[in-house]
Amino acid sequence: MLPFDQARAMARAAAPAGYRLQTIAPIPGAARYRTLYVDARWRSRRGEVDAGGASVHRTVYGPKFRRSDGERLAQVTARIRADYKQAQARGIIPAALRLSVRTDPGYGILVDVAGLTDRFLYGERAAGAPYGREAMALLEVLEEIHGAYQRDGSDSFQDCYQLRYSGRVKLLSEAQQADDEKARAARRQPATPGRASR
Repeated sequence: MLPFDQARAMARAAAPAGYRLQTIAPIPGAARYRTLYVDARWRSRRGEVDAGGASVHRTVYGPKFRRSDGERLAQVTARIRADYKQAQARGIIPAALRLSVRTDPGYGILVDVAGLTDRFLYGERAAGAPYGREAMALLEVLEEIHGAYQRDGSDSFQDCYQLRYSGRVKLLSEAQQADDEKARAARRQPATPGRASR
C-alpha cells in the first residue's frame, strides 16, 4: 500500500478544477485510499488513490445529499421548502419573498419567486443577462438552496444526463405575478351551478 504522504500528494494533484482535497482515508481491507473533494459551495466529488494513480469520480453531490439519500422527491421538495423558510428567518434571503416550491411530474422541483419589482429584477442588467446584478446574486443563492440535495452524474461530452431531480428557480416579473394572482382568484371562484334538467 502506498505511504500516506505519497497518496495524499497524488490526490491533491488530481483535484478537479475548482475543488480541493477535503479528506483522504485508507479503505479497510484494500490497498487503496478513499478521497473526498469539495468546492467553494461545499459540493463534493469522491475518488480513490492506489499504486496505479489517483482517480476522481464524475458524480457531484450537493452539500446536503447524504442526509436525504433514499428519500422520495416529495420529501426532498419539503426539505427545500423548509430551507427557504430558514434562509428567510436568518436574513440570507429577503423575508418579503413569496416562494412557491412544488413538485411537477416530468419537470422536477419548481420554484417560483414573487414579491420582487421589475426595477429590482432588471436594474443594472448586463448585455445578454436575464436579470440585473442584484437579482442575479439573489438567484444564485436560491439555486444553491435548490441544488443542495442534488446528485449529478451528467457527462456533457457524451450527452449523458443523470440528475437526482430536475427543476428550476424562476424570478417572476410584476406582469407574471399579476397573471398568477388572476389565475388563483379564478380558481377560488365557486363554480356556477347548472340548471337542473327537466
